[in-house]
Amino acid sequence: MAAEAGLTEASNKLVDALVVRLRRRQIVGSRNVALATIALIQNIVRSVKYNTIDELLAIIRDVGRRLVEANPKELAAGNIVRRSMKLIREEYRAAAQARLSQPPSIPGTPYVGPGTPGFVTPPTQYFSIATAASAAAEQTARGTGTSSGRASSSIPSTPVITRQASLSNFVAMRHSRVQLERSGLERQGSVLDFSASTNSLFATPPGHRGSRSGPSGAEAEDRAEWEAQQAKESAEFARQAGRLKPVLIQAIEEVVNEVETTHEDVARGAKEHIHSSEVILTLGHSRTVEAFLKQAFRDRKFTVIVLESAPSFLGQAMAGNLATAGIPTILVPDSSLHAVMPRVTKVILGAHSVSANGGLFALAGSLAAVLAAKTHAKPVVVTTGQFKFAPVWNLYHEYDALDFQGPGPVIGYDHTGGGGGFEGVEVSDPHYDYIRPELINLYATNVGDHPPSYIYRIIKEAYDDEDIEL
Repeated sequence: MAAEAGLTEASNKLVDALVVRLRRRQIVGSRNVALATIALIQNIVRSVKYNTIDELLAIIRDVGRRLVEANPKELAAGNIVRRSMKLIREEYRAAAQARLSQPPSIPGTPYVGPGTPGFVTPPTQYFSIATAASAAAEQTARGTGTSSGRASSSIPSTPVITRQASLSNFVAMRHSRVQLERSGLERQGSVLDFSASTNSLFATPPGHRGSRSGPSGAEAEDRAEWEAQQAKESAEFARQAGRLKPVLIQAIEEVVNEVETTHEDVARGAKEHIHSSEVILTLGHSRTVEAFLKQAFRDRKFTVIVLESAPSFLGQAMAGNLATAGIPTILVPDSSLHAVMPRVTKVILGAHSVSANGGLFALAGSLAAVLAAKTHAKPVVVTTGQFKFAPVWNLYHEYDALDFQGPGPVIGYDHTGGGGGFEGVEVSDPHYDYIRPELINLYATNVGDHPPSYIYRIIKEAYDDEDIEL
């Protein structure tokens, strides 16, 4: 692989180790997968040798493809790879712009040569300092026909600024000139008589008369030389991309900080969503939801009902942590969902991953909870971090991309569980449920609160289009 060719032996071993852990599900959870992936990318940027930034991006892309193929259901690995590649490009472009800051700094800026129309007139043509004597002499000579000597004797010598033709009214004057030429009034010498400076604006510059083929040979050579110089400097800077390692590592460190502080960032706006005396329903054990509820309890007093979420029974750990924090907590079995829903005022869930259409994958049992909430007209709020937003769509199959686990926790390993010990019993035990976007009211994230219909826009800003397919 291309990645193996550019990776050091130590980095390649780290990639293989993470691939094996993902394939064997020894590392689960979006946050754990994200932190492991970003640590691997940091190691690659530090240790790998590359000549250009494209080589580094190709290596990271190949590593990301291997991680995604190891466990396609853990979308956080691909999200972190895409996010890192976008930040690397941004840092490189910023450094390149600072290096190549000579005008014109924007690629594609047209070359302005001496023969470019509109730039052939001297700067003094638009505003000139002239004596009042010359201005009055010209007016007197046109209006009364008196001699210039008599006019000059009665004019003070104080200099004034006289406004002549400007580019702002050039188009209007040009249109008027054409109309006059068509009507024949100009030939009669009546109506309008522009000054010499104004007439020069209509004149065709030297080198452009009777031809629209472009600049002259000398100007074309100057432009070609300038473009060659710019290309040479860009290529030279690209070959020195290895010197940007400290900047790139610092950019990746921002992703690490973003993932590590997701719980605290999401919990900052908790008191805006939870009010006093509310009854909150949740299920499973989401650290984001736990931090969200604990932060809200500092300013609001409410009660939490936790579903125990069989067969994993993660809700028991969640209820224990909330009760330890002093929050009134009630642990109920999953079968009591519809019985307690009328007393619930709001449902708060965590997310495994969020798709671009606003749907999400959440712990098994979440679909039943949101359907019950919709039946009883209860709002559903999902707390999640931006790194869980994946540029994937799940529009046609509700059960597509679900991750199933073995039925042992449900029917038992000695055939005495829920299957009753009978042969031919088929039991599906999914890890996650897919929840359609119309069942969600709001996403509370570390980048603000957004409706499901706005998720695609956040994904558009977080990743580059060329990285959607790794």
